[in-house]
Amino acid sequence: MGLAQSNTNDLTQMNLEDLMNVKVTSVSKREQKLSRTAAAIFVINQEDIRRSGATNIPDLLRLAPGVNVERINANSWAISIRGFNQYYSNKVLVLIDGRSAYTPTFSGVLWDQLDMPLEDIERIEVIRGPGGTVWGANAVNGVISILTKSSKDIRGGLVTLAGGSQLNALGQVRYGGAAGKNGSYRVFGKVFDIGSSAAADGSSADDHWRMTTGGFRFDWEATSRDSVVLEGDLFANQQHQTLRPGYTATPFDILSHSQVDAAGGDLQTRWLHTLAAGSQTTLQAYYHTTRRNDFGVPSSLRIFDLDFQHHLTAGDRNEIVWGLGYRVGKSSYAHGYAIRFSPNTRTDHLLSGFIQDEIHLSDAVSLTLGCKLEHNAYTGIEYEPSARIAWNPSGSGHTVWATASRAIRQPAFAEATVDTPLAMLPAGPDAVAVLRLFGNPHLKAEAVLDYEAGYRAKLTKRVSLDVDTFLSFYRDLLTTEPLPTVIIPGSPVQIFMPAQFDNKARATNYGGEASLNWKVSSRVRISPGYAYLHANLRRDPSSLGNMTASIDKGFPQNTFQIRSLMNLSPKMDFDQSLYYRARLPGASTPGHARLDLRLSRRIGEAVEISIVGQNLLRPSSFEYGDANALIGAQTVRSIYGKLTWRF
Repeated sequence: MGLAQSNTNDLTQMNLEDLMNVKVTSVSKREQKLSRTAAAIFVINQEDIRRSGATNIPDLLRLAPGVNVERINANSWAISIRGFNQYYSNKVLVLIDGRSAYTPTFSGVLWDQLDMPLEDIERIEVIRGPGGTVWGANAVNGVISILTKSSKDIRGGLVTLAGGSQLNALGQVRYGGAAGKNGSYRVFGKVFDIGSSAAADGSSADDHWRMTTGGFRFDWEATSRDSVVLEGDLFANQQHQTLRPGYTATPFDILSHSQVDAAGGDLQTRWLHTLAAGSQTTLQAYYHTTRRNDFGVPSSLRIFDLDFQHHLTAGDRNEIVWGLGYRVGKSSYAHGYAIRFSPNTRTDHLLSGFIQDEIHLSDAVSLTLGCKLEHNAYTGIEYEPSARIAWNPSGSGHTVWATASRAIRQPAFAEATVDTPLAMLPAGPDAVAVLRLFGNPHLKAEAVLDYEAGYRAKLTKRVSLDVDTFLSFYRDLLTTEPLPTVIIPGSPVQIFMPAQFDNKARATNYGGEASLNWKVSSRVRISPGYAYLHANLRRDPSSLGNMTASIDKGFPQNTFQIRSLMNLSPKMDFDQSLYYRARLPGASTPGHARLDLRLSRRIGEAVEISIVGQNLLRPSSFEYGDANALIGAQTVRSIYGKLTWRF
């Protein structure tokens, strides 16, 4: 396959109608036109990915309005939607081909474990707002669904080499072809080495990162009614981090340097069957395993997940999707470390079922009603209903929509069982105050009631607009509450001040997002985006403690970005991306702007050479700051070159 063939979806050449009629699947677990979808959804397609200059998935997500991407150090990110941003952001569900990348051990996503050739991604669907009705627990503020290409769409080979100032080296090889009469495959291997970023004083932050990944995908059209997908991957990570002894910063902290080692993999299969009446069933299963040594504590995680769904029509007006799911996960932590868990091994089961019906009230109006029921090991049965309505007059190019939904985040293993140091402070000539945090096995699920409305339109032949607004009511948010102080005699005397997780906070958030697509000419497309968020956080009257980091940090009120894609000639592109995030209220991290530039030149049909500059406005800057015990580092200016050869 030549490079020219891979660029048939050049964004500067696609008209706005093509962009608005892209098919999305993450809102209702079935194909819908983007223009008619009753949800705040943004799609990052393969051409966006190629022209972004990004080398990892977190940087790709900067393209989506309303997604807050903050780099903590060279190998760690805080990524959220509509606030609540932290290292382990726990209110966004991330999916890869329908497989959850959410880690139930602590609630969140380990972004350093998600890697693949970005050229293999077909699109990334970003839903802002709850998605619990079809995706279940933890899809509270949004869903990020990464969908990879079928192997039948990728034939031949790909070799990529890159290197520069912070990206020391990147290399990947991918090859795909036919497997028998009705099958196809692809395999890949990838390795990269990223140098350390800058500490607060400008010295090396000692956060060097090296990662190796490999994987495959096999697609088989077994019959005219049956198709099967089998895919898998393995990874190995080695990275460095700087830690403080406790989760609370004190003037007496002695920082230490630690190495994180992680390895694991996934195996996933999916069977799609079309019944005689035209309805479709899907059966998916996956297995995930990880071993990780983080914060000096060895741990392991194993997950098996089985999911069934059925899409059918009932008469002329009803399109129904229903499904059942089962997941079992085993989390284990080693004994004998400062951070402890009691018990240190736990197996959790999750049972779920959902139904959703899209009712076509007329040619222009559709109403979607649905609900999901789940039974988890912490809070028992939880329900997540939703209602969506969309008005799309035929041929008008305008869609008005509104939604109301409920979603929950179930407690995590760590929140129920952890025993970890917060800080140790001198309290006199022969006394020391010891602060320690304990888990709570009786936590409730954090819940949100969310109301949204939006408007999506092709305003002219060259301009399209997508806007939405939301009002969200959160309850039972996580806090840390003090327990009775205990005096332990000795030398020194220990003033033991324990605290425990509880659910004694609430929040009311409101805001909105807007994105514009302007096709200035056949060679230039400009895409600005803006997001506003206001958060009113409060503790319950009975609370005597503090809101957790997931609540009181991570609410930039204003974020803005603008992208410009320019075809300087048939073989040369020049692309620019400017991002701005306002200062975090109540946090020490200032507002910052980031400029990324990319210049590329195609040579013949098979080779592309590009130069990319990232974070070009200043030599270094903090995007996030410290993440509890993890010391944050400054994101540095980076320039690298890249060579891509397709054959």
